[in-house]
Amino acid sequence: MLAGMNNTNVNGLDAGNLNMGSLNMTSIVVSTIAYFVAAYYIKRWLVDMGIPKGMTRGSVVFVGAAAISYGVAYLVGLIVS
Repeated sequence: MLAGMNNTNVNGLDAGNLNMGSLNMTSIVVSTIAYFVAAYYIKRWLVDMGIPKGMTRGSVVFVGAAAISYGVAYLVGLIVS
């Protein structure tokens, strides 16, 4: 055996607990999915309202979807940690 070798860390699990690397990955994956879902529904909502396609509508979709994805990432951080 090699001195100092520790085999307790396997695939992001450290003695049964999640480490920060797997927490960050979970947050990134869930918030990315939330971004695209939110962008789809915000875009659909603005089309139904009759807002013409342009830079303003694109900015509203981006800012709204980004805000929702940040909120989801925050909630994932609260739940998982």
